[in-house]
Amino acid sequence: MTTRLYLENSTEVTETRGSLDRGGITEERRRSVSQLTGFARCGEAYRLERVAKAPQAPAAWFAQGTAVHEAVERWERAYRAHSPEQAQAWFIEAWHREVDQMRAKEPDLNRWLSPGRTKPETDLANRYERGLLQVAGYIEHARQSKLVPLEWLPGEPASEVPFDIMMGDVQVIGFIDLILIAPDGRLLVRDIKTGNKKPIGPLQLALYGHAVYDLLGEQPEWGDYYMAKNHAPSDPMDLRPYSRDMVAEWFRAMHDSEMRGNYLPNPGDHCTTCGVRRFCSAMGTDRSFFGPEFATRK
Repeated sequence: MTTRLYLENSTEVTETRGSLDRGGITEERRRSVSQLTGFARCGEAYRLERVAKAPQAPAAWFAQGTAVHEAVERWERAYRAHSPEQAQAWFIEAWHREVDQMRAKEPDLNRWLSPGRTKPETDLANRYERGLLQVAGYIEHARQSKLVPLEWLPGEPASEVPFDIMMGDVQVIGFIDLILIAPDGRLLVRDIKTGNKKPIGPLQLALYGHAVYDLLGEQPEWGDYYMAKNHAPSDPMDLRPYSRDMVAEWFRAMHDSEMRGNYLPNPGDHCTTCGVRRFCSAMGTDRSFFGPEFATRK
């Protein structure tokens, strides 16, 4: 299979490509693992975010996640040569950039999301400190680990590796946080999580395994999630049961459901961190703002 790398620095995938006839609407969309997991978690939130384009409430955890990932990527791509202090400086740079951008869109912190009864300004301070600790903890763990990033291209450690592959008849794009190699030569895919909740299963890692096969011709049998809050990875997950046909079927089902305009709300704990919850048809206080007329792509 010929793989075409998608090199834009974005995980938001809304580009139109080719055509797919759906009642006069022609489009074929690139998919991503964030789309798949978001659609599975709550179709209504997916509709509001990606179809209706409802404004999303800012939150400090968005800046934390982006800044930690950016600092880790720069440290890994420099062959782990820099100090923790330098990586933390990169975190601080990215943190202020992200927070400034969110403040420009929503200056009123009272409209920002925050956990429980924590005030947004307190949450900003807490997550800034937490992010610094997560960057330092990541470096400490990495230096003690026998796993190192694969040099997938000359001079290119496998951090934030872009991919663009076909899963069945659905085009899927994204970035793999890390492709690691063990001393015995075995590969492992890793995704970095900066939040509190550990992912339930290896859906994301299974896709990454197939992407690595298309990129390198070798299929990783294992993957894990690095949980930054614990400064350690999860137990390795066996990816062998998740065949390409199985993962392709997940994307096909999601793609077909969206083309039909099937978006079901799924209220739950995730509502507390949903940036568009005020517009939700099931739970929102402003549910009429982005109603049925926004249910399908135009």
